[in-house]
Amino acid sequence: MNNQMSKEEFAKEYLQYPYPYQLNREHKPYEGPHVLDDPPKFHEKLLEYGERPYWSPDGKRIVFVESNYGDICEIDFETREVRNLTKNLGEHHSFLRVLFLANGDYLLIGPKVFKDRQISRGTESELWVMDKDAKTAPKPLGRAIFEGCGVSTVSNKITYAMNGRHDPNLESPDDYEVHVTEISYGPNGPELGQDQVIYRANNGHRPEPQDFRYNDTEVIMAEYFNSPFSNPDNWNCTVKGIHIETGEVTTFIDETWIHNECEGIFPDHEHICLECSRDFINSHPPIDLWKLKLDGTGRRVRMTQMIDHLPWRANNSNVSPDGKWLAYMVNTVSDEPGYGRGLGLLNLQEWEKSQEGQQWEYPIPKK
Repeated sequence: MNNQMSKEEFAKEYLQYPYPYQLNREHKPYEGPHVLDDPPKFHEKLLEYGERPYWSPDGKRIVFVESNYGDICEIDFETREVRNLTKNLGEHHSFLRVLFLANGDYLLIGPKVFKDRQISRGTESELWVMDKDAKTAPKPLGRAIFEGCGVSTVSNKITYAMNGRHDPNLESPDDYEVHVTEISYGPNGPELGQDQVIYRANNGHRPEPQDFRYNDTEVIMAEYFNSPFSNPDNWNCTVKGIHIETGEVTTFIDETWIHNECEGIFPDHEHICLECSRDFINSHPPIDLWKLKLDGTGRRVRMTQMIDHLPWRANNSNVSPDGKWLAYMVNTVSDEPGYGRGLGLLNLQEWEKSQEGQQWEYPIPKK
């Protein structure tokens, strides 16, 4: 928080930026300076545009979505050269997310055809696989999912959630299942293989898996409960772990009226990135990225400093395989989730040695 402002003054300024209660709103160009033109300490600008960055298994490239419902691009980390991977491949160019499978292939998420932001993201967004050389068009796997997906670093397993809008076998749109599924390869290329349901939720709870850890024995996920707009007195987002074999659930952080969404695990599997709104209780959206200890204590430390640069925020992060860099997306507090206005980097080595990297906090006591 800007040291020249009181908490009350800062809150008043923050609240002047309207948040998109409804999707399909127009995203206008931001007329002020880009936050990464003069970045906070330990930060640097990677690109003026782009969203949802994800590191390659060898740490030499970062793949990202060029623009909301657009093509998939990749940047060479050393040369900073960018190439568009999907521009000339096939007829589908409407993607929201991209990740790497353990074998180097790309896992894409998005609708076959963009219709509108509500349907195309919430109902018709599905899984695709593209070969690691990006020589053939992405192949749809025939499975629509809820929001994002987690991928293993040691096998071709993925984890994701579905609800009644994606699977008619579920009783209602508010019933959710978390799956762990193998991507198998045969004569017809990549396909969905062995599948396991590891978690179920309803009554306002919406799980979104993020990462595997401990040699694919546990899935770390965010679980949203209600919404601050429809249920302002009873909502939050928590981080949980699901033991795949036993179904045992561990809650890592759970605060009243706080959005704590996991976004990218560290190589030690003991920590994960956290989109966190703890600066404004019962206010949304998240402001900064934090590092969360996955031991049940809820200990966290702030990594990014976007709260000092309204109306900007940092989100959708991913840690490099060597643990030295954090790639993340920036947008403004008026943007809907996932809408990107550029990519940044945080030097984790320098940040961890700093005073800022040692300012750990504990959760706010539950109401």
